[in-house]
Amino acid sequence: MAQATECAASENQRGRDEWMTVIEMREYMGASRSKAYDLIWSGEIDSYRLGRKLLVSRASVDAYIESRSGRK
Repeated sequence: MAQATECAASENQRGRDEWMTVIEMREYMGASRSKAYDLIWSGEIDSYRLGRKLLVSRASVDAYIESRSGRK
C-alpha cells in the first residue's frame, strides 16, 4: 500500500497527491461500490489505511481513468 504524505492538506493546497475516501472516489469516478473496492483490492488504485478509514490516491485514480480513456 502507498504512503500518505499529504492527508491533512488544506483545501487550497490540494493537488494530484491528494488522498480521498472510497465514497469520494466513487463520486469522482462514477463507480459502483463493488467496482471501487475491486480496483483497490486488485492494486490498480493505490490505497492507504488510516485507522478504520481507507484512503485512495487521487493521482492513482486519475492515472486509472486516463489509462482507460485511450489517451496517451
